[in-house]
Amino acid sequence: MKFLTVEEFSEIIKMHPVTVKRAIRNGKIYACRPGLGKKSPYRIPESELERLYLTSMFGGKNEKRTQI
Repeated sequence: MKFLTVEEFSEIIKMHPVTVKRAIRNGKIYACRPGLGKKSPYRIPESELERLYLTSMFGGKNEKRTQI
């Protein structure tokens, strides 16, 4: 599984990185922090791109994701 940084993800979906981080904190986009502490940068699985595309394509709402 490939992971993207917030910056890479935001460039692909054409959204500001701060907005992406806000969506992560609100549970709209799944991300993990591989490392210790809250200072570790977020990593977003590539599968989130497909999930966001499919939910927007079919008019679905971005449901909150359970963080692991």
